[in-house]
Amino acid sequence: MRALICGLLGLAVLTGCGGDTTTPAADGGSAPVDKARERENAIATCMKQKGFRYIPSVSRPKKSEAGTGDYAAMKEARDKYGFGVFSAFVYPNPAGEQEPDDPNRETIDSLPAAKRQAYTKTMNECRVTALQQVDGLKVTSLDDYQEQMSKEIERIDKELDGDPKLVELAAPFAECLKSKGERVSSVRPLELSSRGMVVWGEQAEQLAKKGTVTAEAARPYLAKEIKSALVDLECGKDFYAAFVPLSTRLTNEARVKFGYTEQ
Repeated sequence: MRALICGLLGLAVLTGCGGDTTTPAADGGSAPVDKARERENAIATCMKQKGFRYIPSVSRPKKSEAGTGDYAAMKEARDKYGFGVFSAFVYPNPAGEQEPDDPNRETIDSLPAAKRQAYTKTMNECRVTALQQVDGLKVTSLDDYQEQMSKEIERIDKELDGDPKLVELAAPFAECLKSKGERVSSVRPLELSSRGMVVWGEQAEQLAKKGTVTAEAARPYLAKEIKSALVDLECGKDFYAAFVPLSTRLTNEARVKFGYTEQ
């Protein structure tokens, strides 16, 4: 339900999830940026020693107020994107939200299959080495790193679902949703927070089974999704004001712990 290994911790290439190799860094945080730069330079050095070219890259994504639990910011986002499901078909590349280009992608794509596999394998090994050297992580391999992350994710999930305040706010949130005709399968804080994406994600999957989903076909679904998202926000106004900051803090702590900067 929550693709945290690839999404929240931002470890696309390291974990083989796809995506770019740049390391995100929070605006205004010089220490995290310096650490990210040091790690990227360590990877480049390691790759050079093993005969590969690697360009260090540290990016600064724009921070969104919608990620703070601020009602006005969340409402503005939901007014256009709903839960973020069908909007991906209608607005595939929202202005200002494009991912930065991977400076190593051209090198990787130009390699024959066997060499490309060797490059990726070496890059992952060098990333693990950099995490050991720069961040002091006690990891022995990529699998070990992923296992430790998985345990951290489970810990975060348990803390969110067990938080007394969130549990207290979840009950009236769920009851309000039910009274508005929204589908609620659980009152657990974590599942309530992702309920909308799950519900509308299922509809997107059903539509996709009929063929390629075009922007035109997705628009009427997005209109309905937006209405549902706004109902969800109104019912969960107090819940999200508590859930989002806690979730963000725990996630950022995990990112820092595992060698990635805050978002």
